[in-house]
Amino acid sequence: MRLDIVIPAHNEEDRIGRTLDAYSHACREDGVRFVVALDSCTDRTADVVRHHRARDERVHLVEYPRLGKGGVIAETFGRSDADLVGFVDADGATPPDELMRLARTAGEADGAIASRRHPAAVLPARRPLTRQITSAGFAAAVRRVMRLPYADTQCGAKVLRREVVEDVLPRLSSRDLLFDVDLLAAAGERGWRIVEVPTVWIDQEGSRVRPVADTRRMGLGLVRLWARRRRGSLAAGPAAGEPSVSTSTVSSFDREADHVRP
Repeated sequence: MRLDIVIPAHNEEDRIGRTLDAYSHACREDGVRFVVALDSCTDRTADVVRHHRARDERVHLVEYPRLGKGGVIAETFGRSDADLVGFVDADGATPPDELMRLARTAGEADGAIASRRHPAAVLPARRPLTRQITSAGFAAAVRRVMRLPYADTQCGAKVLRREVVEDVLPRLSSRDLLFDVDLLAAAGERGWRIVEVPTVWIDQEGSRVRPVADTRRMGLGLVRLWARRRRGSLAAGPAAGEPSVSTSTVSSFDREADHVRP
């Protein structure tokens, strides 16, 4: 099965190179592509990606105006024609073997997400206490408000079957850090089976997450997302597997880079 690994990146010139090195060397399976989705970068991230592209034709680059992490993932998902479509953070916190394990699991289900909060998860470096507390609080709020069964919706490693992506993308409204919650909520409403898998996750320096401020903002966004999804459920479409409106797929990753404008 062909797999597109989308790597969202905003000014990641210092980290994207080692992440591409790790994934290029570890993921030798046929049909794997690494699609770096630039979110209005103003540094040398694009140059670093092009350098890797010159050495590995499986590396591709798509440049967007500022859409937010969720926005560039959604747009790039919509352009993929691979059997499996996933995403992973640019910092390399998720090792390549863990992402490929998600892909194998997604091939047997409808999708798979990595979980740092699973009892079998391995986190070699302890996260700062503030992030542990805010993360646990947000996870509990997601389970209570959205009625989702997952322990960790926010881990930046997920893989879905393309038919799931085509079905749920038109039903999403979030383009920020709540994209993951929106995605999983829509998949659940449509009846797709998304499996949560324990992961190895290595905390990286340079995180742009502001634990208190971002968690407060995400909490307010969560309430708005719940309201939007509740209103949308009143006009729900056919169940999973039945005909529905889907995004168009454009296999445009064979060019060196795509410049997508609003």
